Amino acid sequence: MTPSYSVSRLNSTTHLVIHNDKFFEFPYIYVKVYGNLKLAVIIDTGCGANSAKGTRGQTDLKTYIEENVLSTSRDEKQWSFLVICTHCHFDHVGGIESFADDDASIVASGFDKDFINPANLPKNSFCKAFGVDTPKYKVTHFASDNEHLSHSGHDLGLTALHTPGHTPDSQAIYDVKERWLFTGDTFYQRAATMPWAEKQDVPILFPPQGNWHDWCASLEKLLRLSKAEDAGNEKLVRVACGHTTSDAVATAMVERVIDFAKRIAAGKVREVMRLPGKDVAPGGSLGDEIFVYWHDEGDVEFSMMAPERFLEDFGPIVLETDL
Repeated sequence: MTPSYSVSRLNSTTHLVIHNDKFFEFPYIYVKVYGNLKLAVIIDTGCGANSAKGTRGQTDLKTYIEENVLSTSRDEKQWSFLVICTHCHFDHVGGIESFADDDASIVASGFDKDFINPANLPKNSFCKAFGVDTPKYKVTHFASDNEHLSHSGHDLGLTALHTPGHTPDSQAIYDVKERWLFTGDTFYQRAATMPWAEKQDVPILFPPQGNWHDWCASLEKLLRLSKAEDAGNEKLVRVACGHTTSDAVATAMVERVIDFAKRIAAGKVREVMRLPGKDVAPGGSLGDEIFVYWHDEGDVEFSMMAPERFLEDFGPIVLETDL
């Protein structure tokens, strides 16, 4: 018997919750607690209660967080919630509806609002393709690039960054005080072992709506940020991703991702296979396009899967940081 979720402390104000879901996505959910405000900021919400694979414990994320992260009693003021979506895929917004039902504030990227409007969400979230109900929620705030987020007039010390590439609505969140950068699915390491001892091996995945050039530009933006924040500081910025990776040195990891991307574009990473979108992910389909899977031999840090058409976009990757 395995748990529906696991929880561990990431830093002094933030917990990592991992969803043990039936699609084997094992998404990472981050809960930042503002005790003075009785506010919990939730970065992504997993796959949803009906997608749980674990059979032990609470399956509703909001209830799980209330019981396992937040201290509550009948005599205390109840907690408020602010949910930040790093992007709209089903394994990151699946648990959002219970927060929306409780009048939580919901923040999404303002880069491409149409991508996540209710008419487009069933397709672009892949809820329809994976046979899960599309959650009903309303974005209460579309964040601008480099916006300092606030709640009820209180500065949260969080900066939103538009990072399109994995999806048009991808965004990262930088926690200024903790010096932690939350990047969603823009990148992550290939392999991890879950707290319930199950191993995960996943490529950096681009859906059909992904864009190689936007992704490369977003990597450069994140690298500039982490380098600037690291300058003159002994405490280096850490990075926490949407899967597998929650505590890595940000600058060094982004540099390694960029190097990996350059090697793929130059044809120096082994192409393992090409397969149709319907065979890319367990339990659902990424459409009719053909996908390419790159993975060097051995226990390497990264692998990647992207639509075959990305091959036409590849060329020398020259970033401002190279000049």
